[in-house]
Amino acid sequence: MLIEFKFKNFLSFKDETRLLLTTVKTFKENPDAVIVSKRPIDLLKTAAIFGANAAGKSNLIFAMSAMLRTVSDSFSNSLKKKEERQDIIFQFLLNSVSEKENSMFEVSFIIDNTIFRYGFEINDFEIRKEWLYRKVDREVPLFVREGQQFDINQESFSEGEKYKSQVNPNVLFLSLLAQNNQPISVQVFNFFSKINVISGLHASYQKYTARLLRQDNNFKNWAAQVLKYLEIANIEPGEKDDDFIAIHRKYDGSNLFSEAIPMSSALESEGTRQLIHILGPIYDTLRGGAILFIDEFGCKLHPNLTKKLIELFHQHNKNNAQVIFSSLDPTLMDSSLFRKDQIWFVEKDQFGVSSLYSLSDFSKKALRNSAALDRKYLNNEFGAADTLEITDKITELLYEEA
Repeated sequence: MLIEFKFKNFLSFKDETRLLLTTVKTFKENPDAVIVSKRPIDLLKTAAIFGANAAGKSNLIFAMSAMLRTVSDSFSNSLKKKEERQDIIFQFLLNSVSEKENSMFEVSFIIDNTIFRYGFEINDFEIRKEWLYRKVDREVPLFVREGQQFDINQESFSEGEKYKSQVNPNVLFLSLLAQNNQPISVQVFNFFSKINVISGLHASYQKYTARLLRQDNNFKNWAAQVLKYLEIANIEPGEKDDDFIAIHRKYDGSNLFSEAIPMSSALESEGTRQLIHILGPIYDTLRGGAILFIDEFGCKLHPNLTKKLIELFHQHNKNNAQVIFSSLDPTLMDSSLFRKDQIWFVEKDQFGVSSLYSLSDFSKKALRNSAALDRKYLNNEFGAADTLEITDKITELLYEEA
């Protein structure tokens, strides 16, 4: 389970940014949204991130994707020639200092009632710093890396001693140790395999959903139940590896059922395709107790449908799955759906710097009329809702003669 995601100097986020999945104890509403942990820490099942266009919401989601790719590809990338590697630019480029500094990523999470904190600093492909801490009763360092210098906890992390001389500057120590099947490192490395990042704008995960339709009969039956309200009788995998077939009922002139008609996904609406495609990641996340980051969740979906999908995580989440998503839909900012500590905002300042802050940071007075959170947000009372100002210059240029 994810406790916190922290990063710095990544794209529009110049300064240290923290997304917390811990509860604020003073908020007692919506207990279904809370994972009650055995440790003295309760976690949230969902977090919703709102903000204006170009504020940096997608960059926040992409920051997790960048961390995942670095962890998973670090070892394999080290075996490639420099010209074979894809260029990576993480830094905030609108500042002459930050464009040269390291980018930082860190996650805190729980595995089997133990808290781990893992992170690194990177510049181009070079790992400048790396650290792993573990907390049972108190937090202790397992290893701390500064360039090619390693401080290893001999008592608690003896697995690191054998391999520290084999680490190249562009390889994460964790990835190397996991590649060599060292037990603690494998445990931490496998945590990242339970995190998935998708975009609601581009259904790049449609192949994954189509594969589930072919390989998991339970998913196919579940998806068919979800789609009944759309008058889709059943769903089958299509001929292509990213396609599906929706089974519709056909009726005669007396509106009596006559036969079942298979229809290609191309004949379905954009919204129907979007829903079907996103069902795969949602199903897999809930079943596996995994963590899902979604950029622009609810895109092309009716708000009532999006709320029902969130309800799956709040009220029907047996394995403590978590979903973190960005959205432009203010109707989701509903106090009957989300606690105040689940709602976050991203805003960009005049220098192009994005910042993240929580609704829970506001005073009780500002939050008094909680039923009107969406209206308060659209009125820009929480910030992060700036929009186009139609100036005289805009209208003059609009009709100026060529």
